[in-house]
This record gives sequence, structure tokens and C-alpha cells, in this order.
Amino acid sequence: MKSTITDIAFTERRRVPVRALLGGIVFLAMAIQGFRMESNGIATLLLVCSFWYLGMAWLNRNAGSQTLMILKDNGIWFFNADGLVPYTAIEATEVESYSGIVQMQLNTVIHIAAEKADTLPNFDDSRWKIFFKMPSARKGKGFRKHLVVFNYGGLRDEDGKNVDYDDLEDELAYRIEKAHQKEHELINPVYVPSSSANDALSPVTH
Repeated sequence: MKSTITDIAFTERRRVPVRALLGGIVFLAMAIQGFRMESNGIATLLLVCSFWYLGMAWLNRNAGSQTLMILKDNGIWFFNADGLVPYTAIEATEVESYSGIVQMQLNTVIHIAAEKADTLPNFDDSRWKIFFKMPSARKGKGFRKHLVVFNYGGLRDEDGKNVDYDDLEDELAYRIEKAHQKEHELINPVYVPSSSANDALSPVTH
């Protein structure tokens, strides 16, 4: 991933539907075996788990068909937000990765400066999407209110390659630093002697 200020778009891998389908089949087989052994209580619980996984696989069946996130010039665009998360509002990011059948999603946590929380866009999000491991970006609540959390089943770049998350974190850090630098220069311009009048000062932009 190159450190540029051109737009970089990301789609989702098919990690969630594939793992959910496998999990649903395994739990269904275990439930059937449980009923055969007349362990009806455990078998019913396993059957519910199977339906949850299979429902998850169905709801995520189109994973990878839409762009989830775009790193743009001035901020981050999310598929379910009505605007950009500006780089100048971001203090730090954490690109996390973990595995396991239950923990099928990865996430990126974006720390927002408290005084710039009102610059965040609105997110169209719901709890049932989180329950079924569907991709979502959302603002935190309570003590997490200065966070934006983005959950996804892995990311692919515009070339269809799986994203290296260390590279993604480096790219985010580069863009955030660049934006803060630009903001600082606009607020605190550097003055040098003017070429037209040595006793006058004129602002210089970089």
C-alpha cells in the first residue's frame, strides 16, 4: 500500500459467510446427534446455534459486493455514514485482528479528539447487524463516545488482494499526520521577510 493522498477503496472478504456456514453445518450435525442420543436440551441449544450461524451466513452472502471504506483526501468515508470522519479529528487508530469461529470479524478503532466529536457524521447502524456479524461503522456510547468502531470480516483492496493491516495502520497514520500538519500551518502560518519589501512580513505556505 503506497502512502499517497489518492483515494483508496476497500471491500470485504468472504470470511464471515464462509465461517458461519461451516459453523452452522457443524452445530447442525451435533444437534442431530444429540437428538439421536435423546439429549434433547443440549440438542435444542445446538440447533439454535446452528440456525444463528446459518442465518449469519445468509445475511452476509453478498460480502465483498460493496465498498465498505474509502480513505479520501480529507477523511475516511464509511458505507453507512452521511459524511466523512475528518483526519483532523482523529487522535489515534488501532487496527485490530483476531480469529476464531465466534470472533469472525476484525475491527478498526478510531480515537476522536473530544473537542472535535461534533465533526463526526451520523451513522446508520443497528444492533441486529452487530448480532449477525454484518459490517458496520458506528460511534461509541458512554465512556466510548469519543470512538468510531468499524467492524468487518476482513478487507480487500481495489486489486482484490487481502489487506496487510500493518500497512493499513501506516497509511492511516500518514494521512492523519499530513492533515494535522496542514491544519497547523493554516492556523499558525510561518512569516518570513517579503522579497518585495525587506522590512515587511508575508505568510509563507508549504
